[in-house]
Amino acid sequence: MSEPAAGTPTASGPRSTTVRVLPERAGLRADAFFCLAFPLISRTRMRQKIQQGEALLNGRRFATSARVHEGDVIAVTWRGPVQEPDPGETPPAILHEDEWFVAVDKSAGQTSHPAGAVQSGTVIQQVRRHLWPVTGGRLSGGDRTAWPTLVNRLDRFTSGIVLVAKTGPALAAMQTLRERGLLERRYLAVVEGRVPDDGGIIDTPIGSAPVGEPADGESGTTVGIRMTVTPDGLPSRTEYRVVERSRDYTVLHAVPRTGRQHQIRVHFASIGHPVVGDLIYKDPALFLRYWRNGCRLDESLPTRHLLHAERLAFDHPFTGGRLVIEAPAPGDFAAVLATLASTSRS
Repeated sequence: MSEPAAGTPTASGPRSTTVRVLPERAGLRADAFFCLAFPLISRTRMRQKIQQGEALLNGRRFATSARVHEGDVIAVTWRGPVQEPDPGETPPAILHEDEWFVAVDKSAGQTSHPAGAVQSGTVIQQVRRHLWPVTGGRLSGGDRTAWPTLVNRLDRFTSGIVLVAKTGPALAAMQTLRERGLLERRYLAVVEGRVPDDGGIIDTPIGSAPVGEPADGESGTTVGIRMTVTPDGLPSRTEYRVVERSRDYTVLHAVPRTGRQHQIRVHFASIGHPVVGDLIYKDPALFLRYWRNGCRLDESLPTRHLLHAERLAFDHPFTGGRLVIEAPAPGDFAAVLATLASTSRS
């Protein structure tokens, strides 16, 4: 399929446009390619679509700095006219709210945004429902910037802080802070085994795992979203400090200095200490069992991996003050920590 005419579809609902990379555009950065393929869409908007997972390269999320190759297929999802969120959405668990942002404490098992079979109960849908009394009026009045959008997202079974920008300018301000490395994020993690050093840095590149590589010894069976440490990956850096150890586990604080997909999970698995309960990096066969079960948990599967986004701090781009948002460890973490307290430590 050749490249389509540029423009934003005006269908009544979400719609996907598929683009195949032609030989003369092979080797371009992804964001530069989009500017050529869709000249009516700003580079900032296209970067947002890539970062929000609304643009996929060969079916996978990718970095704006990725290079496209001849024959690559890129699918871009366009939103239709804004509709009122479902009035039945559960109120979000709000940690902080001001004129520009809402911070939510996401539970393990909840998704950050609609995807696949999950089309309700997500963080962004709950926040949009919460804000609709204000944003609905602004949108109907023609203010297209008044559309709440995720600043960050968490994996489905990671709990903790998700930040939502209430407007386009607020989102752009946070993206600038992120690009400058001025968003401080800290995670609480419980990993397998005893991490020997009290602190350290894992500085190894992360990229997609080879396509077609069996995950459980079955021919043709793969975990398509799996990432891995690879020399061809993007620079990735995670700092950590041990909080406590037991005979079989280590509790630690992890601070990602880059924002790669599954970064903390990949990095600790790469040094032999996967996150406890990880369905993909501890034992990919667990994930395949979950997938074959219709992406539903059962008694044979961990209820979650023990990773929690507990702290987010940054200089507020509009007030100038320091904003620190914290989410206490949820109950399942507390139970694990209590168990660790009753075992031997070093």
